Amino acid sequence: MFGLLGLFAQAQAQSDDLLKPIENLEIHNEYKPNPNSNYFNLANIVDTFLSNETKPQENIADKKAKIRRDFIAITQKFNQGNVSVAYDEYDKLIQKIDNDVSLLALSKIFYEIGFFSLGDKAIEKIVYKNQFYENINNLEKSYKPKTQLTKEDEIYFAKLYSGIYFENTAQEAINELANNQEKFQKNDFAQYTAARANLELKKYNQAINSINKAISLKPDNISYQIFKVNALISSKKYNDAQKLIEKLEKTKLTVDFADEIEILKQTVLANTAKDEKEKKYHIAKKSFVEGNFEKTKKDCQNILNFDKDNDKIMTLYAKSELALGNIERANVYFINSYKENKNNPETLIGLGDIRYIHGDYKNSVKMYKKAISKEKNNYEIIIKLAVAQRQYAKNPKELQKLEQKIDKMPQNEYLAYYNSAISIAQKNDILKEDFLKKALTINPMYEKAVGELIELYLKNKSYELAKGLIYNASFTLEKNYYYYYLCGIYNQAINKNKDAIQFYKTSLNLNPNFEIANTKLLKLIPNSEQEEI
Repeated sequence: MFGLLGLFAQAQAQSDDLLKPIENLEIHNEYKPNPNSNYFNLANIVDTFLSNETKPQENIADKKAKIRRDFIAITQKFNQGNVSVAYDEYDKLIQKIDNDVSLLALSKIFYEIGFFSLGDKAIEKIVYKNQFYENINNLEKSYKPKTQLTKEDEIYFAKLYSGIYFENTAQEAINELANNQEKFQKNDFAQYTAARANLELKKYNQAINSINKAISLKPDNISYQIFKVNALISSKKYNDAQKLIEKLEKTKLTVDFADEIEILKQTVLANTAKDEKEKKYHIAKKSFVEGNFEKTKKDCQNILNFDKDNDKIMTLYAKSELALGNIERANVYFINSYKENKNNPETLIGLGDIRYIHGDYKNSVKMYKKAISKEKNNYEIIIKLAVAQRQYAKNPKELQKLEQKIDKMPQNEYLAYYNSAISIAQKNDILKEDFLKKALTINPMYEKAVGELIELYLKNKSYELAKGLIYNASFTLEKNYYYYYLCGIYNQAINKNKDAIQFYKTSLNLNPNFEIANTKLLKLIPNSEQEEI
């Protein structure tokens, strides 16, 4: 095991010009948005769905709170099997919602549970359909079945869904579908429902057979494909899962699933690793992709206690520190990782990030160029190099080429903007907001970018903007640990610590491994209460 002091000592001794100590450099907050960029002229989408939050309206907070309470109450009825009642009440709820992103989020939920006609109604009510065209198109193609379902069909399948997941009646659902086998043989959604029931019962081969039938009827339904990946992983068919993930990564329609696909990828890589060292790396990286940076740090430190020269783990630890705002500690680990392996692109990116944050644009450009020579199509590097080049202002032609690449960036690469927001934009609110809005322009429902933007607004005491984003995020099935976490950070920011504690506890009840909520909770509650947890 080696401590931070030892690492700092090693860092000071580094002779590489690119790795000179940066303690005497000031952190720079300068950022110049590119006035000529036209690809993200729709970045105002985010402002569009926030704009009404800045206008004081009488009783708007009470109205939103009631809508949220109604949503939870209806969802509870759905979970308890009162599906017909839930359908009609959801229908009425749509009419009360005026926010476009809330309607988009609601439509996704309806598609997931099989209320496709309600999802269509929610989409129809969206005012700025042109701005959300790609999002609407992706949702419809990713979820809607080939078979046209009537309202009665939707309620029928939704009752089976509710029974499978909330009433422990998965076997009854399979029996019901089997009794109607002739009727549903060419119904892709019926096959999907059977696959869901079989997976819940851990009948993995049957689940895979059913989902294969659904896919054969609707090959471009991405939700079916994602389900199949999960079924393959559950059945330990990791090589088959990996092949399907590689296929999905090339699919343009995976915008809404990009984060989930990356998490599944790390799960597969952990289970197909050739040695224990590689396995532990991918387990830790899965936590990082999930945004669980505190857990990633713990996992990495446990590995470094016994494997102190593991450059990949040192870099992952450094990335977690940087995401948490601990810039100097991140720098130390990046430097020591570089000393072990000078060709790891993630290490090179990290060193470029640190240099950029401290205003050393010349050397940040050098580091990003080294990284891009290893991974030419890595959009995170392309974005960061373009931003650094804009500050360095030495090669306008090269900058123009980079910006042309960004203009043609596939939509499912939007995570590159989020990754940039939690790294080089750590100390620059303008740059961070710019990156987060660009990520949310592509995927308005990407919860981690929403969370970061909420924290930024809370930091700047823009409480109404933060509250508006939380409201948009509230339209998920009510058992969403991240929603309650967002409520926690909001209440903590406005000094309602008792409420914040309850929200953090609810978040942790739903996801006990969510370390950042646990860390915030432990800082809030008295020592006597900590002992009880």
